[in-house]
Amino acid sequence: MLMPVMAAEPISAEAFAQLPALSAKRLTGSFTIGYDTNYVGRGLVISHSVAEGDSCELAALKLNYDVGRKQQQWSIDSAIAYKAVSSGHTMYGPGPYAKIDSLTGGKVQISPRNVENEFAVLTAVKYSGKKGHVSLGHEFVHGGLLGAFAKHFRQQSASCVNEVYLETVWTPTKWAEVGHTARLSFQGVQGWWFEPYVTFKAPIIGRDEHMKMVGLLTLAMSATANYFDEGHHANANGAQAFWIKLATPYFATKNMIITPAVSFNWLGSGAQKAAKTSSLRQRMTQIGQDGSTLVPYRNFAVVGSVTCTYKF
Repeated sequence: MLMPVMAAEPISAEAFAQLPALSAKRLTGSFTIGYDTNYVGRGLVISHSVAEGDSCELAALKLNYDVGRKQQQWSIDSAIAYKAVSSGHTMYGPGPYAKIDSLTGGKVQISPRNVENEFAVLTAVKYSGKKGHVSLGHEFVHGGLLGAFAKHFRQQSASCVNEVYLETVWTPTKWAEVGHTARLSFQGVQGWWFEPYVTFKAPIIGRDEHMKMVGLLTLAMSATANYFDEGHHANANGAQAFWIKLATPYFATKNMIITPAVSFNWLGSGAQKAAKTSSLRQRMTQIGQDGSTLVPYRNFAVVGSVTCTYKF
């Protein structure tokens, strides 16, 4: 039974002295900038024909504050990330695909479905053990693919999504990691996202404390449950994307890491529904135009990226 806060015993001076004091030494973090050859959201690669562009730039600031009596056990994590589409940001039109109806002479109205630049804020409590960690947190996302779902398929006034998530990571050996993130979206869009993955690690240059380059091979997927409605010209629930990613972090200095990477992304059966029911594709077909390429995602894509991270 939970006792009222006011009825709690006052903490003794001895117990208070044992609590971790606020200290800059307990604060760590990193700042990352990067470039991707394609805009990718939850493993889904936006197609060129409807996004009017491909690449995007990103920046992220991550902070970690150790709050446990034992170092590197309990911590509060936070992150702010921004991703900008560099060459076009329209997912379903409007202008370039507004055609003249050959029968009536009028324009076919195609409403915009813009993928706005993505801004995300994350806060979590993390417990770290010898073989992995568990994080419970909240994520706010404005814009991006999730924002487009909220604004254009759920008729929200703003392209915002709020989620809570549980991340579990297990490291059975030094060179293998198994993880899963379950997200519950409760505002903007309601429903579940699941992202399981497994990562294999191997040294490329150096060993142990003198490691200069590491090879990372990740196998991952994303899936949804009760996230999409049947009446929307969007994805169906189920598997959304599968991808294989190879990254080679290079430790240029003790604090500077440069990471080139390449990923191979495939659409899942749930996301393939959007290609078949795309409102833009259907409207082009109705007026006798070829809309076969006007789909929101690439069925298969190779995505290159490079990031530079400074740790402090």
